[in-house]
Amino acid sequence: MQVSPEVAFRNVEPTDELKARILEGIRSLEEVHEGIISCRVMVEDTAPGRTSGKLHHVRLDITVPRNEVVINRNPPANPTSNDLPQAVNEAFDKARRQLLELKRIQKGEVKTTGLPPHGRVVKLLVDDAGVRYGFLMTGDGRELYFHENAVIGIEYDDLEIGMEVRYAEGDGLEGPQASTVASLESHEVGPKQVHEIPLPTHER
Repeated sequence: MQVSPEVAFRNVEPTDELKARILEGIRSLEEVHEGIISCRVMVEDTAPGRTSGKLHHVRLDITVPRNEVVINRNPPANPTSNDLPQAVNEAFDKARRQLLELKRIQKGEVKTTGLPPHGRVVKLLVDDAGVRYGFLMTGDGRELYFHENAVIGIEYDDLEIGMEVRYAEGDGLEGPQASTVASLESHEVGPKQVHEIPLPTHER
């Protein structure tokens, strides 16, 4: 890593165990992507006065050549007293997956012909457990499920209904789903297209 990592705590006691867990997570990121330029970690309790379960938020800002990966692990709907280690682990797990995918793209291991598969976000949802997911409308008129962990290069919170994205399709437990969802940026998909991506519209 070119720049020493930065770790900050807000309304959270920076115990030796917690700092060791974070440093180990940072080392694991370097094992996945050797080109990391910088990494900033923020761990905070968003409701310090709460007594029935802490609301821990973990944010990672990771810079690599030509890209920035931002991870926000938001508090679950039903937090527990042991949520902080889980929050840290989940944030780094998601970061490793996204860095691995970016590395594959940068190495050219992910091949595309012309414009990659692309669609429009049509639903953004949260289940009773606080898990966030959504659906894409594909160019052939299908609604394709995606989990928040499939979003790379951008944050799930940055997605909007109607937003055009590129995706990779894979097989899930209940059928086809988007295994990767990313912003539709010109440097990732080739020359800028003259026409809007054609997607079917439905009368209300």
